[in-house]
Amino acid sequence: MKRTFTHIALLVLVTLLPTTGAWCKEIQLDIRPGEGVTQQKKISDYFASLKGSNLDTDVFILDSGKPGATGLMIGGTHGNELAGTVAALVTVENVVVKKGRLIVIPYTNLSAQSMPDTRNAIAQKHLVQSRSGERYLNYGDRRTDPADQGSEDPDVYINPGGYVLKNGAESRNLNRTWPGKADGTRTEQLSHALIELIKQEQVDFNLDMHEADTPEKYTVNDNYDTGVNRRLAYTLVSHPDGLEVAAFALLDMEADTGISMKLEESNRKYRGLSHLEIGNHTQSLSFLSESPNPGQDRWRDDGDVITDAKYPLTHRVGMHLRLFKALADAYATETGKALVMENLPEYKDLMAGDIGRFLN
Repeated sequence: MKRTFTHIALLVLVTLLPTTGAWCKEIQLDIRPGEGVTQQKKISDYFASLKGSNLDTDVFILDSGKPGATGLMIGGTHGNELAGTVAALVTVENVVVKKGRLIVIPYTNLSAQSMPDTRNAIAQKHLVQSRSGERYLNYGDRRTDPADQGSEDPDVYINPGGYVLKNGAESRNLNRTWPGKADGTRTEQLSHALIELIKQEQVDFNLDMHEADTPEKYTVNDNYDTGVNRRLAYTLVSHPDGLEVAAFALLDMEADTGISMKLEESNRKYRGLSHLEIGNHTQSLSFLSESPNPGQDRWRDDGDVITDAKYPLTHRVGMHLRLFKALADAYATETGKALVMENLPEYKDLMAGDIGRFLN
């Protein structure tokens, strides 16, 4: 039976698993599902060991009831990459699916949302004016809260694919732990649960939405020489099996928005990344997108993650949303299985004002 959620503020109250011997801090996140949401689940529905933990995040399903493709939108893999989370929130609060199914996870690593940003000390709460008044967007940290991990950081981290990371704290980086382990750390269990979701829901394609440094030149300061930031911004990374779909999607998006993105193939050497491991361990075509976030620039004194003149949140959210639609359209052309969505904001409409106009 179809169930509808309209303008509901969800208070997420989760506690730490008793294995750590302490209660975890309370996390309060505001999600207000729209009428297109037909079912709400938890990630623990796919892997029960996470139930009641601070990683047991919300999963929203928008089901048309008509045959078609199933797409998965992954936001908040890293808590300090705001655009992916807000793109997922905008989708949950606006979209109605007319053919196929859409699964959306706004806060994929819920635990990371409880942490303040340790990269650039960006404020954790950001006020926006939504359709119903004042509302705060959360800006967290890159990794799982150490209190939620269930174990101390190792000196070096050897991830499930056997890749060695010299920084042991990367064991709490969700995008280094794919495809996860059922008997691993809490972050590895979260990756495992996500793989189980993709398998059980028979997800056809997925997009993991990230943010990176802006592609700006910077001047000398105490920590950095003059140069150019990393190359990740405006990149779509594709599993080898998805390259054709990805290429057509980028052509479509550039024609529609004027945004030019680079296409990269997953490097099989670097194990533990979503775009490679999801494609390797499931039947889902997997992709990862990177938008330019001023809050990621270490050389900035105070990066504006909402209203930066060149890289406003509306631009970054619009990039991810338009890319997801382009991937859905390219997948339909390639396979004949369509995901048809109504009320997904157009890029030009997002850019015409503040992001709050598309939040309940």
